[in-house]
Amino acid sequence: MEVVYGINSINTLLQQQKGRLRKIIIASGRGGSSIKEIIELAGQKVIPVEFNQRKYLDELAGTSDHQGVIGLCRNFIYADLDEIIRNRNQSFNFDLVLVLDSIIDPHNLGSIIRTAHCLGANGVIIPEDRAASVTAVVNKASAGSVTQIPIAKVVNISQTIDYLKDKGFWVFGAETRGGGNLQEMDFNCSVVLVLGGEAKGIRPLVRKKCDFLLTIPMAGNFDSLNVAVASGIILYEIFCQRHRKMEIKK
Repeated sequence: MEVVYGINSINTLLQQQKGRLRKIIIASGRGGSSIKEIIELAGQKVIPVEFNQRKYLDELAGTSDHQGVIGLCRNFIYADLDEIIRNRNQSFNFDLVLVLDSIIDPHNLGSIIRTAHCLGANGVIIPEDRAASVTAVVNKASAGSVTQIPIAKVVNISQTIDYLKDKGFWVFGAETRGGGNLQEMDFNCSVVLVLGGEAKGIRPLVRKKCDFLLTIPMAGNFDSLNVAVASGIILYEIFCQRHRKMEIKK
């Protein structure tokens, strides 16, 4: 069984029609409207609720940052590439897939997944090795979004990009410097957005697969943005471009 914790994460699991949630454990004495809502929803879904000492929850979660509520779930199931391609946001005419090249920090991964879900991406692709996977920490950082958007885990990022190109995608890689101005890019096409790891960015072999390289223009002298922040800026630019295009057509 997999441990998931945090109020938003548990609420999201409870809202699903076919949820993975099998049991909820609440810290003794924990109250409030959010906990009451969780208990009521669990009752409706016939999911058992147990009360236990906070120390037990700390040990189970491996952290004290669980907000007094833990869920025991079936293990996370990754999507396949075709499932991601099929999952186009019906508000737009084009696909949008994120490829994360060696994101190590689980908080960054969770934040990127949350932003991708909020801004209409089809799904997120991560590598099997040398990268963060979907864990309880990622789930909490995503506010439960890991259950709302398909996430695929692949062996080879370069080959995955080739597969997506064969499906009609254009590949945009985000670089700290030297790429084209983000605001001058045309994202009204099926987009693969590649984001590199925190330390070294996009690996050279993956960079060669990109059709375009883009850079966020900045006024300050600091070297670069956090990858999760950068993903939010880029995804919002894509979202706005597509929204404006649809408004023009109306």
